[in-house]
Amino acid sequence: MSQQYSIPARSRQANQDLIDLTDYYTSALDEDWLGKPKRNLSFLPKGVQVFAKAAFDVRGILQLAGKSTDGNFSQSGEKIKINRKGRRLHFLHGAVGQADKNVKIGEYILHYTAGQTLHIPILYQRQIMHTWIKNDESLPTDADIAFTSETVDALASDSRVRVYKYTANNPFPGEEIESIDFVSTMTEAAPFLIALTIEPNEPVYEGFSMARIDDFCPIAPRSPEATPDMIDLSEHYTSSLDDNWFCHAGHDLRDLPQGVQMLGNTSFDIRGLVQLASSKSIDVTGVVFPEFVNNIKVDRKGRKLHFLQACFWSTETGKKIGEYIINYKNGEQRTAPIVYGKNLMDWWIKPGEGELPEAEEVWRGCNPATRSMGMLTHLLKYSWVNPLPDQEICKIDFVSDLVKAGPFLVAITLEND
Repeated sequence: MSQQYSIPARSRQANQDLIDLTDYYTSALDEDWLGKPKRNLSFLPKGVQVFAKAAFDVRGILQLAGKSTDGNFSQSGEKIKINRKGRRLHFLHGAVGQADKNVKIGEYILHYTAGQTLHIPILYQRQIMHTWIKNDESLPTDADIAFTSETVDALASDSRVRVYKYTANNPFPGEEIESIDFVSTMTEAAPFLIALTIEPNEPVYEGFSMARIDDFCPIAPRSPEATPDMIDLSEHYTSSLDDNWFCHAGHDLRDLPQGVQMLGNTSFDIRGLVQLASSKSIDVTGVVFPEFVNNIKVDRKGRKLHFLQACFWSTETGKKIGEYIINYKNGEQRTAPIVYGKNLMDWWIKPGEGELPEAEEVWRGCNPATRSMGMLTHLLKYSWVNPLPDQEICKIDFVSDLVKAGPFLVAITLEND
């Protein structure tokens, strides 16, 4: 790997089902790993991503040798450690070079702890195809298009860059997979692997998805009554208040009054929420939430910031679960930490809970799920005193620490008086 490129660190959002390939990568995604200028996968989103309903840990490339490579790669990668059980395997991969249809260009060899061995062939134009592909070329028959570059390849005006997701059923779901060999058959098409995910036997979700606004539960337009001090989060919402954003029936905030509302003597613009990831969010929901939301536009001065917030899941009191980074126009920064049990707690509470030393509970409600369990939902107002009231705040970054609890933000209001 070139010294100017490095593999990003693995996110704590990535659970054990998203296999860690750090020790096996041969190249970085931004690297021209074939020795040709602009031949790279820099267009591919990095980190924990969802492609074709499968979640992947996307950070590098494991390239094998073939007749189309220059000899710097091996025919077989090192044994990839798995040590997991699962009902299906999802491979995010592609190929360098082309072959005839149904030609075996490689294989994945599964080694089970109990001694079984399973060969999963990689057949050209069935499970895989060339990554630099003409716009009018046929699609693989047994694989999904995972991602295609929006712009044409710089080296060919009529082609795009594409990677594929191939899913293989595991015939021995009750047996632990100890390791996987990734092997090339040295044809004109040389396979490469970007990511590998083992789907658990009994997931609590129906399929992986990215956090998004549901078309059936849109965000209401901003009210004319909303003042500039009520920060507009329209570009950053990950869910509407009416949506079951955790993919669990009855988990919503649809009873929260929307529009400009006075809560705890502060007016807020309430229309959606920004949910960030936690270390448990994929396991519990099957949804990949953003790990941070940057550039929440403010462009105003003020002496206090009021955050309307709560979190998904609980953790120990005093645990920092995230932060707001306040960026000033003069280049300075200040940080408002989000601390469980101090200025934030789980959005589900028992009737006798809700008091915090550094935040005010300003709303209580319920949804079908909490109602069935004798619990409530609530939101908290955390007021942060601005140490630089004479300096204009240009933007705010909302960041998760990727611990057990994942913070969410409903509204921000800047106080000037």
